[in-house]
Amino acid sequence: MEQLQTCITKGKEWLTRDRLFVLAVVGAICVSGYWIWATSAPSSLVIPASIEIEQGDSVKQITQKFKDAGIIRSRTITNSMIILGEGDRRVVSGTYLFETRPSVFEVVRRITLGDFGIETKSVRIPEGATIKQIGELFEQEFRYFDKNAFYQLTEGKEGYLFPDTYLFLETVKAYEVVNMLEDTFSEKITELLPLLKESNRSLEEVVIMASIVEKEATAEARQEVADILWKRLEIDMPLQVDATFVYSVGRGTFDITKDDLRDESNLYNTYTHPGLPPTAISNPSFESLKAAATKQDTEDLFFLTGHDGEMYYAETFEGHKKNRQRHLN
Repeated sequence: MEQLQTCITKGKEWLTRDRLFVLAVVGAICVSGYWIWATSAPSSLVIPASIEIEQGDSVKQITQKFKDAGIIRSRTITNSMIILGEGDRRVVSGTYLFETRPSVFEVVRRITLGDFGIETKSVRIPEGATIKQIGELFEQEFRYFDKNAFYQLTEGKEGYLFPDTYLFLETVKAYEVVNMLEDTFSEKITELLPLLKESNRSLEEVVIMASIVEKEATAEARQEVADILWKRLEIDMPLQVDATFVYSVGRGTFDITKDDLRDESNLYNTYTHPGLPPTAISNPSFESLKAAATKQDTEDLFFLTGHDGEMYYAETFEGHKKNRQRHLN
């Protein structure tokens, strides 16, 4: 009996051990399975997917965005991995593109390293481009770009978007372009502050004049044309430039009619309205801004661009008429 009792006792001990072992294995499998499931992207995620992290977003806000976009399953796990795994390292703001279903580990790695998964593209904004032309350029070059949003954000900012060659992500947003172009303008204009102070002209006046010079003058003639136009204003002579018509009516110089020239309702008509037009008519280059900000005298009062592309100047209207006969007929 004692032997039987001993066998029964040992059998129970083995059964208990086996059961605990089985339970432990099952538990481990369940935990592992849950971990794999929780750290993988939802199967419902539509690829490609993009998400934007804005400057100043908290970790909780960021993980909520990923959760709402269906990129992660668990905010808690993702929060913990960002905070514990990266310490004081900040998440890099920007737009991230996911072309395959990422694990949480991949998401955390990319947003803390600024690995956007997006190619960058170089785009050149021509000197003298208008807001309308810039919007059309970006719509053509960037498939996600919202031209209408760009126009809303740039209302009243003609002349203050600096033309240059820029590098943007393919998913660039309208506000990012506006911020970059405005920031670059601010940096460039800082170099001209001494000239602005010396000229006693406001920044607005200089920007408007520079935008006209950009359209009216060749690269070599910017300073002389600026000097002539400022001189006209000083003697209360109308600017009488065609570029403002091109901007306001959307037609080329050679398409402007006599009726256009007599139209007093058009505030950009610098033949009938003295002074500068209401706004800039283009986004000028640094050289045109510098020419407009530089104060110097000139003897000339008239200029034109000949059929040969050269600029010709005259001190009097009679001299100007002779230049027209020689170089435009």
